[in-house]
This record gives sequence, structure tokens and C-alpha cells, in this order.
Amino acid sequence: MDFSLHLVDLSRCGPFQRQVLATEHAIPRGRVSTYRLIAARLGKPTGARAVGNALAGNPFPLIVPCHRAIRSDRELGGYQGGSEMKRALLEKEGIAFDSSGRVVCGSFFYGEAGRAARSR
Repeated sequence: MDFSLHLVDLSRCGPFQRQVLATEHAIPRGRVSTYRLIAARLGKPTGARAVGNALAGNPFPLIVPCHRAIRSDRELGGYQGGSEMKRALLEKEGIAFDSSGRVVCGSFFYGEAGRAARSR
């Protein structure tokens, strides 16, 4: 089920967090992106950690599906509900994992092939 961002009062978030939440909200069910790609999409190519922090403080986890953001190396990264919950949510959306627990995907939402960023 998808919810509109218009259902929540984003004024309680700072400007950067509002941008991050809106960008994350646009990632469709069954797709993932990386903190780094989200940061780049927002014009902050070195802002992956800031994106992660903004998502960690997501006051609307039912509206903004922050479990769809992962690390560039395809590992899960943090999640308010814990890594087991993050993995379970992604699996319910059809995301596969390899034997080492990394996300298997052909491409990330917002760009790049689904491989470790440092392997290029």
C-alpha cells in the first residue's frame, strides 16, 4: 500500500530531511537505492551519511519506506526496526539476497548497476 506525502506534516522536519524523505518516498515497492545515489540525486554527492541520518530520524516510517535505502556495497545498512526487519520487508517486496546477505539487484533506483560502488 502506498501513501501520499500529503498525509503528513513535513514541517516538523528540516529542509534537507524533507528532501530526503520525498526522494525516498519515490522509490517504488520492489526496488532499492543507495544512500549515496539518493545524496547524489539531491546534489550532495558526498552526503550519503547525511542521507542515512535523515532516514534514521524518519518520523513517518509507514508513509516513507526508508527500508528501501541500502549501502552502496549492497549490504542493508541501518534501520529503525533492526536489520532482520529491514530484510524481511525487502523480501516481502521481492528483493533477493545472496548467501552473504547482500541485496541482489540488476540496478538501483536513481541509477547504477546493482554492484558495489567501489568495484568499478
